[in-house]
Amino acid sequence: IPPASGFLEGLRQLCDETGILLIFDEVMSGFRLAAGGVQERLGIHADIVCFGKVIGGGLPVGAFAARNEIMDYLAPVGPVYQAGTLSGNPLAMAAGLAMLIELSENPEIFNSIDKKTEYLHEGMEKVLKANGVKHTINRVGSMISVHFSEDPVTDFASSAEAARSGKFNTFFHRMLENGIYIAPSAFETWFISDALSYEDLDKTIAVVEKITKDFD
Repeated sequence: IPPASGFLEGLRQLCDETGILLIFDEVMSGFRLAAGGVQERLGIHADIVCFGKVIGGGLPVGAFAARNEIMDYLAPVGPVYQAGTLSGNPLAMAAGLAMLIELSENPEIFNSIDKKTEYLHEGMEKVLKANGVKHTINRVGSMISVHFSEDPVTDFASSAEAARSGKFNTFFHRMLENGIYIAPSAFETWFISDALSYEDLDKTIAVVEKITKDFD
């Protein structure tokens, strides 16, 4: 669900006015929407940022980052204790470093997956409209989701309302039966990989067209 225009800017302003730290959860968007995540893509900077297994090349790890004056509150420099069972796991760190080096040396990957996601978006939009299927497609960069409602999906409530019909479950299983494995929940985003070819995307669009001809 993309943030409404002005929402994040409003949070930044409110936090600045009240002296509150702004925290961004970039577990899904970090190093995916851009090298700098949502902050870079939308031009809004948080005080603390949380990351998930993306920084471990897909292996189990989590991290948070902040400005020096904030991080200096953590032990051993500062008084705040922080530790974790998998902190600094050598395998995850090696995989994460390799991934970050790959992205650093090949920054065109972000533009490539953006274009592929846009291609998929436009293709699905075309066939769903042609088949008369009520739908809304949300997309930010290489993150995309399909909702079977003609009303905008802008928050959890509208997302739940769009899923109420159960059509996404039918869509998921029909896609799976035709060789396309998407996220099984209507509340999950799809992540487009640069490993997918345009031929793969064409096949996906063709399957969407096929399985939604009698959808409504």
